[in-house]
Amino acid sequence: MTWNIPNQLTMGRIVLAAIFFTLLGIYHPELPSREALMGACFVIYVIAAVTDFFDGYLARKLDQVSDFGRMVDPIVDKVLVVGAFCMLAGPDFRLTPTAMQGQFEQSLPGWLTGGMLTTVQPWMVVAILAREFIISGVRGYSESQGKKFPAIPIGKFKMILQCVAIGSILFCLAWTPKAAWSNCIKVVTVWLSVLVTVLSGVVYLYKARRLFSTDTLEK
Repeated sequence: MTWNIPNQLTMGRIVLAAIFFTLLGIYHPELPSREALMGACFVIYVIAAVTDFFDGYLARKLDQVSDFGRMVDPIVDKVLVVGAFCMLAGPDFRLTPTAMQGQFEQSLPGWLTGGMLTTVQPWMVVAILAREFIISGVRGYSESQGKKFPAIPIGKFKMILQCVAIGSILFCLAWTPKAAWSNCIKVVTVWLSVLVTVLSGVVYLYKARRLFSTDTLEK
């Protein structure tokens, strides 16, 4: 591994991910410092997202693109996003009488929130994981056959929405747990991110069908 600035940022993001997941694991709805804990998670997540942008930008700007960066950077991104969704669907984030919630959130139908303070439901995590595993498998097989399987705009849009959804959850739990507007944004971004994730998987599979039935992938 070349120890350049982009790769240092990638390694730094791995450290941030470890701290981030540790803090999420400590969370409990009756913890006195729960808001501060979620605030710290939000700050760490934002820093990780910023370093994700800059390591790619600097790698291209400084002509320091490396095999390590190409392999590890997307893996760290997926670990952060998928790991966050997994933990936010955990039992400590269930809606309970003592959980942080406002009247707006209490008035929402059960299927919309799934009884979760974060709105992230187990089936959503399964859908996100399934999409990542299937597309990674298809991409790996495609490249092993010498055929390119590039990212498409909806895939990048999916990643942005997932990051926004996680950020909105953390922000809401940290500073505006009872605000109607904040909870509305949280619910909308979570559902939208999951729907776009599933849609992007369908689009990728459609392109894969065309890929494996022809010699080249139409762009």
